[in-house]
Amino acid sequence: MKENKLENLIWILFAICGAIFIIIGVVIFGSIFNYKNKADTVGTITEISSHNSNNKDHEVYISYNVDGKEYESKLNGYSSSFYEGKEIDIYYDKDNPSKIGVKSLNLVFLVFPGIGLIFLIIGGTGIIVKANKRKLEKNLKEKGKLIYANYVETVLNTSYGVNGRCPYNVICEWNNELDGKKYIFKSKNIWINPENVIKEKNIKQFPIYIDNNNIKKYVIDVDILTKDIVDLR
Repeated sequence: MKENKLENLIWILFAICGAIFIIIGVVIFGSIFNYKNKADTVGTITEISSHNSNNKDHEVYISYNVDGKEYESKLNGYSSSFYEGKEIDIYYDKDNPSKIGVKSLNLVFLVFPGIGLIFLIIGGTGIIVKANKRKLEKNLKEKGKLIYANYVETVLNTSYGVNGRCPYNVICEWNNELDGKKYIFKSKNIWINPENVIKEKNIKQFPIYIDNNNIKKYVIDVDILTKDIVDLR
């Protein structure tokens, strides 16, 4: 189904975006925090100017001394704690003393790998979960115990959605003669309403493959509901 492919694409895009953010963050962070050619000193804020009515776009100028020579450079960053005349710890490039920075302000670039890691975890987890489900389904169909459970109803899974659509789940029940208990099973997400197909084909039972050692591991075979449907949306 189209939504199932879109779901897979979303997880992949999350992972790709996360990896890109991490790479950008690492490159920027590495270039900024490569202190082999940087030296620390103390600078004085000489001017703080703003270029808009909301005072959000600030330019901060710092004066400092390097080997007896006075420099004044623009700082690439701003903090609400800054004020004219304040002395702050800065660093400068030994080959280009006019190039300066503040270590504490540079920490903001950690946001890139931080956000990237979150995206990568979300996307990677989604991909792994989907892959594990496919692997489990394949193993159960090959090695699991086959039972037939009675069809109960079709429910809309409103707790999950893709592209503004929610999937459906088939609910089945099975009476286990060995322990005398009734078991309720729920199918994987189905991206078309299967009720009409169930009525047309007069489906009363669904095959279910269960793990011989753990009945909680199972898969309802719903291929009969989707194999004859071609989604051209």
